[in-house]
Amino acid sequence: MYLDRLEFKNDILIGIDPRCRIGAGVCLIAAVIHCSNPWLLAGIILGLFLCLIKDIRTVLLRLIPVNLMVLFLWLTLPLGVLTTGAGMTGGFGETGGGALGGALRRALIYTLRINAAALIYMGTIIPLGAGGLANALIKLRCPDKLISLFLLTYRYIFVMYERIFGAVRSLAIRRPRQNTLGRWASYTAVFSTALVSAFQRSWKISRAMQIRGFNGVIPLTRSFSWKKGDTLFFVFCLLLSSALWILNGALTGGSWNF
Repeated sequence: MYLDRLEFKNDILIGIDPRCRIGAGVCLIAAVIHCSNPWLLAGIILGLFLCLIKDIRTVLLRLIPVNLMVLFLWLTLPLGVLTTGAGMTGGFGETGGGALGGALRRALIYTLRINAAALIYMGTIIPLGAGGLANALIKLRCPDKLISLFLLTYRYIFVMYERIFGAVRSLAIRRPRQNTLGRWASYTAVFSTALVSAFQRSWKISRAMQIRGFNGVIPLTRSFSWKKGDTLFFVFCLLLSSALWILNGALTGGSWNF
């Protein structure tokens, strides 16, 4: 849940109860991460892109860090293929060219699953924001201390980001010519200073909150109620999740390839 330029400006589910959105998102994500047909997953991703077309630039920017993590899967893929190609049988009983083809297919399926799940998350839960999600979790009777920890951590991540980003920009403008070793030593000093400052700031904030009577529980700041439309939407998402399971089973011959 980024601030500023990566926030969603258009909420496609505005007016839907946040609890309903969380439940619908969990159901749909659970369905897509068990899909094993690449064509079905590609169709789901295309449909999600069309639903989020108004914020397509934000969606694409958010998908960059997601796929950077997926990139590690593709970079380490040759290690498993070389092992199976050396005469060893892989976990799926494939060797040689069969091992390569199977590994590529599984990597593609995992990539599509992760992107589909990320897009569903962007459409259902992320537009709620940290405050809306916290209120929904309170209404869902989640542990109070866990919700408080989530909100405070969320806020302080961006405080740290602004502090480090400003220090790095200032360093780039003011520092003299340095070799690579000296440049990384400067970055080490910046990060260590920011870390010490974060500990001091967190201690001050904790003391200030305790003096003002904060008991670790964030109060409910928004009132909302479950409506008929929320029930219809949640039922629709349940039916859609079931349909994806059935369709995937039909396309894969009744087998689930994890």
